Amino acid sequence: MGLWKVVEYKRSTNRTIKVWRFQNFSEADAFRQRREELYIMVGLNAEHGLSKALPEISKSEVDLFKKILENPKLLDHVKRSFNL
Repeated sequence: MGLWKVVEYKRSTNRTIKVWRFQNFSEADAFRQRREELYIMVGLNAEHGLSKALPEISKSEVDLFKKILENPKLLDHVKRSFNL
């Protein structure tokens, strides 16, 4: 938990080319900015795109989220915990 990723993709097909993972948002965003500048300099920006820094979500986190949504008591508990 807490990992961030930047995805390089082919603009014409949205096919993922490569994924880079980082420990925090600032590292991921700084990498994305530098990489975009490089792509512009070498002319790859028309073909390849980069996603914004995205949080990495594990399967266990998704499973827990589904479990909370499917159980009204758990959902109510989470809402109360966050004053929602």
